[in-house]
Amino acid sequence: MEENNIDRNGIFWLDINCVLWAHERKDIVRYTGDIQLKFSKAKVMVAGLVLAAACVVAPQQLKAEVPAAQMDGVMGQSMEDETAYEETPNLDVLIMQGAAATYSLPTMRAAKGSSYSQDFLDSSFTTAGTYTRATYYHKVDYEDYQLFNGIDVSWWQTKDKKVTSVNWEKAHDAGIDFAFVRVGSRDTADGSIYFDTAADSHIQAALDNDINIGLYIFSQALTEKEAREEANFVLKQLKKYDWDVTLPIVIDREKGSHNRLTGGKLSKTKETAVCQAFADTITKAGYQASVYASYAWIKSYIDTDSLDKCGIWIARYNNTTTSNSKSGSAYGDVPYDYDFWQYSSVSRVSGYTGNLDADFWYKDTSIKTTRLKAEAPSASGPVTLSWSKAAADVTGYRVYRYDATEDKYVYLKSTKSRSYSDEDVRSGKTYQYRVRCYWTIGGTNYYGNYSSVVSVTTPPAKVSSVNTAKKSSTYLTLSWKKVSGASGYRVYKYNTKTKAYEKVTTIASGSTTSYKVTGLASATEYQFKVRAYKKAEDGNVWGSSSVVYKESTNPSKTKNLKLSTKSSAVTISWGKVARSSGYAVYRYESKTKKYVRIATVKSGKTVTYKDAKLKKGSTKHYKVRAYKTYNGTKYYGAYSDIVSIKVK
Repeated sequence: MEENNIDRNGIFWLDINCVLWAHERKDIVRYTGDIQLKFSKAKVMVAGLVLAAACVVAPQQLKAEVPAAQMDGVMGQSMEDETAYEETPNLDVLIMQGAAATYSLPTMRAAKGSSYSQDFLDSSFTTAGTYTRATYYHKVDYEDYQLFNGIDVSWWQTKDKKVTSVNWEKAHDAGIDFAFVRVGSRDTADGSIYFDTAADSHIQAALDNDINIGLYIFSQALTEKEAREEANFVLKQLKKYDWDVTLPIVIDREKGSHNRLTGGKLSKTKETAVCQAFADTITKAGYQASVYASYAWIKSYIDTDSLDKCGIWIARYNNTTTSNSKSGSAYGDVPYDYDFWQYSSVSRVSGYTGNLDADFWYKDTSIKTTRLKAEAPSASGPVTLSWSKAAADVTGYRVYRYDATEDKYVYLKSTKSRSYSDEDVRSGKTYQYRVRCYWTIGGTNYYGNYSSVVSVTTPPAKVSSVNTAKKSSTYLTLSWKKVSGASGYRVYKYNTKTKAYEKVTTIASGSTTSYKVTGLASATEYQFKVRAYKKAEDGNVWGSSSVVYKESTNPSKTKNLKLSTKSSAVTISWGKVARSSGYAVYRYESKTKKYVRIATVKSGKTVTYKDAKLKKGSTKHYKVRAYKTYNGTKYYGAYSDIVSIKVK
């Protein structure tokens, strides 16, 4: 050390360009900027190392100083820092602990924690400041939410009001998952809106590093018309640059450098209406809307209960959002829900050399996807799923199907829509599905709760190859090809009077592929359909009906057969058979000992036939049966009784 760093009392003076906070002691002086600290000579070496380390890790606690020339449109420019920062331990203790512990700082604790009311402590949960030295108390309502770290920036975080000065890769590595970027400002003398020329540079660099983006405009709108103008200004830039915005578009309400908004002296009703007009314009365009304002501004000027589809981003540079931490009802002064909390303007984030606004985002990722429905109108698929929107800001949905082989739900696919078609299905099979939403935040997926399981059974395949296995004058036995996965079948017959197909029977077996339809009229055409079904939880699922199958019954038995003879001939007569096309006449041949057809009467109305040139004295035996020609084929009824006669 140089000799002039030691005074005549043997005290060593060390100049350090940082901020050091310490207990109030006579031999330690508290400054901002160049600080002079005095130590005993025995502690010089250790102190130098420890204090150097402290300057690196300990951020400044004073509110960021914004030069007067840069006050236009600076978010939080009218805010005061109320933060209760952590105490720094006794310097002597720090030095000695540092010597024995590789100069690491001890664990920090909440300042004056014992003075907090029990109601406040019970109503809060805490996190250590990542980018400040405070311990933060959060409303316990958000304890089960995901808590994300973010920042907000404008052209003041650039080199030339165009190119971002933030190293977004380092910021993301340091835990920054989201950012709000200023797009424009009305903080001007004439009330005109100007574009933040650094917006695109900030946004593109942030998106390239998996940081989610929201937008804001520094508003000084005095009317609903001006609020809509500001909203449309942001939407115009968004469309122009095609930014991937997944966070809200925000109207920033606070005092400007030209006092336009505060000078307007809007009533609470009017201020709320201005915010709502902005939100309505944003949500109509398909984006989320939010209003940014300080704790005091919200309390005085915004009716939070009447805001519709408009989130709240509260700004309060404190280690809690409530003023009731020591007395009164904890958080009773902030009864509304807020999604974001801007808690500091002096945070120190890796990737940027100066102070930054720091924000918390309370994100409820426990949302359950609801109203999941499944439809399977066709045996060949697909199964079509649909569900309700889980939340306005979800990135997408993941669809799962139960796999019996693996005994678990297997991921099928992600989709950004609220429907999905599963093409990989088979007929007559039951499938189970569930869906959950997800958010991609900071490059990581966060999943909502699963929907309720929905089951759907695909219809069995269409019945095919319907045929006649057996038939008579009073019944038809139908048969068909077995349908895979079918629980059974239903047979329908066409009613010519009602002109509709009516159920004949339901077969409760998928392996039974025939049925005898009885009680039919002779020589009559009938039409049938058959379809398969599959049993499901909510009832039977029916496949498509087979093509119409037409078939005719046989003619009935020929009756009243009579014979007469004269002149070596036999005259045969019989009763008319209804709806027959004709008749076949048979005579017994003694040589072959078989009945041989001797004639075909080609009219159903002709009921006689003469068998001539017979040998007198011989005995002849006859029988007759009717036939019906159907689709080019003759179908015969039963034979008449045999009748014999001796030829004269």
